[in-house]
Amino acid sequence: MLTLNYIIRRLITAFAIVIGILILTYILIYLSPGNPAYTWAGRPRGPKAEEAIKMAENELGLNKPLYIQIYIHVNRFFSGNWGLSLRFKQPIIIVITRNLIASLELLIISFSIAVPIGIFLGVISALYRGYLIDKTLYLISSLFISFPRFWIAIIFSVILQSLGINIFGRIAPDYTLSINYVTGSYIIDSLINRRIDIFIDVLIRIIPPSLIVALYPTALTIRVIRFSLSEKLHEEYVKQAISFGLPRNKIVYKYALRGIIPAISQLQGITFAYSIIDAATVENIFNREGIGSAIVKAIPYSDYPLIIGLLAVTGILFIIINTVSDIIQVVSDPRVRI
Repeated sequence: MLTLNYIIRRLITAFAIVIGILILTYILIYLSPGNPAYTWAGRPRGPKAEEAIKMAENELGLNKPLYIQIYIHVNRFFSGNWGLSLRFKQPIIIVITRNLIASLELLIISFSIAVPIGIFLGVISALYRGYLIDKTLYLISSLFISFPRFWIAIIFSVILQSLGINIFGRIAPDYTLSINYVTGSYIIDSLINRRIDIFIDVLIRIIPPSLIVALYPTALTIRVIRFSLSEKLHEEYVKQAISFGLPRNKIVYKYALRGIIPAISQLQGITFAYSIIDAATVENIFNREGIGSAIVKAIPYSDYPLIIGLLAVTGILFIIINTVSDIIQVVSDPRVRI
């Protein structure tokens, strides 16, 4: 019952934060320079330009008081009527969905690489704490945490270009018209279409940016598991398991590591949400679709409705991931709700 109450409170808090994000993003964009009505009117010039801009402002609702605009914005957001993108000339919800799926595809592949490698190396570092391998892993993880990922992505992309390797973008241009889009994820859609050639092409293109995005969660997982597991290995129940003569792998992975699962789940939720920023930066450098590239393309056109939607969805995704990770943690470790 206490767990259910905790979950309900977290969901109510998350909903309130979502409303706050929608209001704050709209106000920030409202106060920023530029006039989306000018773009919506087709960047008019001449004697009738002012009239065309006023008509566009009326059509976009920009001539209403700010609080009315905010109310309309929040209402449209939850009704799914987000309007048209000034840059892409498509419904905003379609543009955001397409780019969000691309970013999530990159993040999921990155964490599929980061989590198992981070856990394995973290266990090695904890078991051999103080030895050369532990010091090496500690140094490497510190460097990966400190280095900006966009800097590594730029260097990596320059190296690929100097070698004449063109694996930028999400999919080869020749394949864009030969695949039936079902989910929006090229990896899944290529398998649904039974196109192994497209699957290989998409996989080759997503691996380099995924490795770069995976650097931070891998390094952080190594550091956290090294510290947490080292403490668990000195607890009484682990010492008793050792005295019973149980195999070391069984003690580590079945008993000690299980005790830090709540901490690991919370860590992965936080780093996944944080890595959205890394993915947005890296996908721009590798010329991939995604939240970051969509924002960059929308800014020159003063496509405020799209920018507001992208920022709001990114913030909401961040809140959802943190809320889910908190719920998973409290279910796996009831002490958290106390």
